[in-house]
Amino acid sequence: MPPGRVLLWVASIGGIALAVRSVVVGPVPPTVVSVSVLVYFGLVLAGVLVPGLSMFGDVVSEGDRESSLVALTFDDGPHPETTRRVLELLAAAGARATFFVLGEKAAAHPDVVREIAQAGHAIGVHGFRHDRLYALKPPRAVEEDVERAVSVVRDIAGIAPRWFRPPVGQVSPRTAAGAERAGVTLVGWTVRGLDGFAGADPERVAARVARGLRGGAIVLLHDAAERDDHSPAALAALPRVLEAIARRNLRAVTLDELLSP
Repeated sequence: MPPGRVLLWVASIGGIALAVRSVVVGPVPPTVVSVSVLVYFGLVLAGVLVPGLSMFGDVVSEGDRESSLVALTFDDGPHPETTRRVLELLAAAGARATFFVLGEKAAAHPDVVREIAQAGHAIGVHGFRHDRLYALKPPRAVEEDVERAVSVVRDIAGIAPRWFRPPVGQVSPRTAAGAERAGVTLVGWTVRGLDGFAGADPERVAARVARGLRGGAIVLLHDAAERDDHSPAALAALPRVLEAIARRNLRAVTLDELLSP
């Protein structure tokens, strides 16, 4: 069992113990109750915001640390200009990656989705739309949303994605349950570039990624902006990221290859 889930169980059992104590022995001091509640909700919030904890469901956040492989992953596409630029940079470096596409954008740009697949890259889904409150969706809604996005990619490229990274990357109990129903694997990250924000500095993005590069790492970048209103910093940072991968004798591959038995 992942350490994050163990911690949640311990905290839950602790809460039950406090409740039993208040019934058997007497009321628990208000300060103790307040602190316990704050700690518990802080723990739950951390589990949602940091998917690598695998607190509410199994989330893949890295591969074999002893390998020489890393996985570059790109969110929020496809986009006819920025995604194609990323494809050009990857091709020049002989690198492979995994693109977590939004179903709505994939339906709008099917030719770009086909180009991703034809270039030998893997495709995952990032939901149908980029809903920032995705973690609040009930499991059934998550399942339907994922299946809708998968169906779009299947119709376009003839493949059914098995990787799923929720919008904003948050994994709540509802998200985990919905993903399990949809039969997809939740994917987090080892290091994120924080390149999706407007005004992000490409040099800082590249340096941030370089610091986290090691065997088995899953790198989170963006090949498009969430609302397609700017070019993500990854476009300017990617050449430096690819150079850092080469300097460390690592090889950029798809998630399928990184996580294959």
